[in-house]
Formats: sequence, structure tokens, C-alpha cells
Amino acid sequence: MLQPIITDIRREVWNAIIASPKFWGLAALALVLTMGLGSWVGWSDVVFAPFLIVVFYVVSVYNKARTSFWKQFADVNGWRYTHHSDPSQESGIMFRQGKGRSISHCIEGNAEDRKFRIFNYEFSIGSGRNKHTYYYTVFAFLFLGRFPHVYLNRTQNAYGVSVGEHISLPAEFEKKFVLSAPREYEIEALEMFTPAVLAKLLDNDFPHDIEFVNQEMLIFSAGRVQNFGQLEKEFKRALELEDILDEKLDRFKFQPIGDRPHIL
Repeated sequence: MLQPIITDIRREVWNAIIASPKFWGLAALALVLTMGLGSWVGWSDVVFAPFLIVVFYVVSVYNKARTSFWKQFADVNGWRYTHHSDPSQESGIMFRQGKGRSISHCIEGNAEDRKFRIFNYEFSIGSGRNKHTYYYTVFAFLFLGRFPHVYLNRTQNAYGVSVGEHISLPAEFEKKFVLSAPREYEIEALEMFTPAVLAKLLDNDFPHDIEFVNQEMLIFSAGRVQNFGQLEKEFKRALELEDILDEKLDRFKFQPIGDRPHIL
């Protein structure tokens, strides 16, 4: 029997918890244990560790709902779903950031005759109280052409990649974007991100970083998708950018310059 399609992960988690006798049993047990500890060791020293079992249960429900959300999205569209992937197999510079790198909920398929991937990616910077984890939904499209490794950083984002040679852009774009490429591949980078393309990104209020590597365009949408409305919006944005660049990138050819690396 088919499960109902999950349209909102948080609402699904809330409904599942409210209807779960197990949750209310765990909450009651945690409350009793906490009251017992409070009367035994004193309320000033009471430890609320018993409620961790409730937290762990809620997290497990959330993870299950999130997996169902992505798997159902793949299934209803006839696409392939994989729960996890290895970040070390990715060539992009974003996949070498921080630590605790993880890729999950991977979807592969075809959209408008273009091979694509969607997956969740996260990594952490710092440790302890200074630790911050960054979450992304990544949209990747495969092109027929070959091009050097290029990264366009949208400067408004919370996390920025700084690598390779920073390429000068026209004044109207230099405060909005940072364009990076390997040394001596600046011309190719500017052929990909022409003023017309950059202007369209601004006109469309496109907020994401973009990376080109190994015939793929990767779009890094910051944050975790929580519902179908948000996913459809970001997927549409990604497809619109693919449509702007497809003819150029399918024809794009470049010649490696001597022994100069063309990967950042």
C-alpha cells in the first residue's frame, strides 16, 4: 500500500509525534525521572538528562520523515534515490570545506533531456561552542562541453569560497559576485559568466553560489528544504539557469594550457 505523499517535513513530524503513544510515554517517563532526581539531589543540581531520550526520539522521527520526503519525490517522478553518497568522490571545491562532510538523499534522473542530480550536503566549521554547520541542497546538471573549474561566489551568502585567481568583473557586479578560476583560465571563466549572464542572475535575484567542474554545473542552495513548495521553487530556479547556459556549455571547448592545472 502506497504511503501518503509528504508535502511538509515539519508538519509530518509534528503529526507523527502528537499521534505517537511512544512519544507521550517517553515524555512521561522523562518527567518522572526528572522529578525524582530533583527531590533526591535538589532542584539546583537537577539534571534534565532524562529528556534526552525524548530528543533522540524526535530526531529519529524527523530523520525518517526527511528520508520519506526525498524518496517519495524521486519515486513519483521515476528517478533514482540513494540514501548516502561519499563526498570524497566529488571534485568541487565546496566538498573540501570544513569537516564532518556528509552527502545524503541523492536523486538522479533526467529533466528536459538533461541529466541532473539533487542531493543534501553539509559540513561544519569550528568546534565546541564555536561550531557552525552549513546545510545545502545541491542541484547538478551535466553538459556535453568541457570547461575549466570555475566558482562564482554570491557575496551575500553566509559562507563564501575563496580559492584560485579572483577575476575582475565590471563595476556593477564586483560587489555582488566573486569569480574564481585557476591561473591563466580567466578568459574561459569570463566567457562562461558574461555580463549578460551576471545581469540575469541579478535580475532574477538568484541567491546561490555556482560551481563548474568536470562538465557539471553545481548550484548550492543554502539551507535544508522542508517542503515541496520550497523544493519546487529552487528546482525551477536551477532549471531556469540551466536553460540560460545550456547551449553555450554544451558547445564549450577549452584547451589545457601546458601543465597548468585547470582544477581549483
